[in-house]
Amino acid sequence: MPEDSTRTLAAEPAIRLQNVRKVYRLYDSIGDQAIDVLGLSRLVFWRPLRFREFPALSDVSFTVASGERIGILGRNGAGKSTLLKLIGGNFRPSGGSVAVNGRVQALMSVGLGFHPEFSGYDNIRSSLLYNGLDEDALEAAIADVVDFVELGDFLERPVRTYSLGMRSRLEFAAATAIRPDILVIDEVLGAGDAYFSAKSVQRMRTLTQSGATLLLVSHSMQQILQFCDRAVWLEGGRIVYDGPALEAIKAYEEFTMRLRKEAAAGKYLAGASAGDGQASWMRQHMLQQVLGGATGDQGARVSRWPGEGALTIASVRVLDESRAEARVVRRGEPLEIELAVAAEAAGSYDCIVVILLFSGDGRWLCRHCSPAARLVLAAGECKRVSLIYDQSRLGNGTYVFSAALYAELDLNDLSTARAYDLLARSFSFEVVDRHRDDQSVFHHPAVWRGLSAEDLSC
Repeated sequence: MPEDSTRTLAAEPAIRLQNVRKVYRLYDSIGDQAIDVLGLSRLVFWRPLRFREFPALSDVSFTVASGERIGILGRNGAGKSTLLKLIGGNFRPSGGSVAVNGRVQALMSVGLGFHPEFSGYDNIRSSLLYNGLDEDALEAAIADVVDFVELGDFLERPVRTYSLGMRSRLEFAAATAIRPDILVIDEVLGAGDAYFSAKSVQRMRTLTQSGATLLLVSHSMQQILQFCDRAVWLEGGRIVYDGPALEAIKAYEEFTMRLRKEAAAGKYLAGASAGDGQASWMRQHMLQQVLGGATGDQGARVSRWPGEGALTIASVRVLDESRAEARVVRRGEPLEIELAVAAEAAGSYDCIVVILLFSGDGRWLCRHCSPAARLVLAAGECKRVSLIYDQSRLGNGTYVFSAALYAELDLNDLSTARAYDLLARSFSFEVVDRHRDDQSVFHHPAVWRGLSAEDLSC
């Protein structure tokens, strides 16, 4: 292909959706559905078919550049799987256009093509063929799966004899033993125990770093942050947010927590049908509140989960060893996270302060809980509370943290927790090590024994 043609192809978006609609017909009876699907409605001309229309997607438009990694967020029934099936070519939209540039591998569920009476080897082969792998690449893909799963002689046995973990390994490995232009994944990540979960994460990284375009649906916010730079949030079949993955997750988590609070209060908002006018208005109002929330001193949006009030976190600052506000700190130097706690009314408040620290890709690193204390504050008065690292042991990278105030907190039964205020994943800082290529997450203090300068002189 000429060089200029290659540039043109690379410049084309991998996926473009314009004003896409998808409407499902929900029939009152199987008979009516069969008549409509088979095009036989003229045979029952004396009565209309009984069905109602459900808009799974409405006016959805977005573009995915080649090589982008995008997470799709949304509650059950928001339209996520419908969107992926349209992109994968499973069916046509009711309106608008879907343009896909490249070969799509859609992993909508693991285990496709598997049969319990077939051996592991036979199931690997049939699954790869089912997923469209050609004969030229088949043997190499089979060898890759065999190497990944580490099941040895079990691959000669029927899959029905496998444990759930063994089968999970096999299904995941077969589903990801491909190198497509566009990889579409719907809730299939995770394979067995912790060791194989780690291998699965590395396998996904290899796929995404190979230049493949990724669309990932997952209810795991950590998976979205691990693999995606951008996220699209669907609510009620419409896009309500499209932007950086962390910002999308913060808004989505706040929205779902608000819905849970409404449900816990006995309101019908969370589970109401899409056609319920009052519930739809309330959800829309809540979305506007969430998406129009305030930004913090660092410019990032502050995600404030619903709490009891009374005490609030008025400000959060990251301070260096001179107690100057800092966005970047060096490993080994002091680090202070300062919270200003404000009272809405004069009183005495039992309080536990909590800070949750996450890596930039969403891994939960540690939780700091203060001793229980009683704060006596006047209305509007602020008290400054700090968490101090005498020496930061964190490695190179960006770190995100949440800050919370609790009235009650039992770490053995979090369902009984009562929060005054909680700001989720809303603050960050960067740690710089003297060795820029050091990928350690944490540098644990330790002492060597049994060595001397003479021992090291050679």
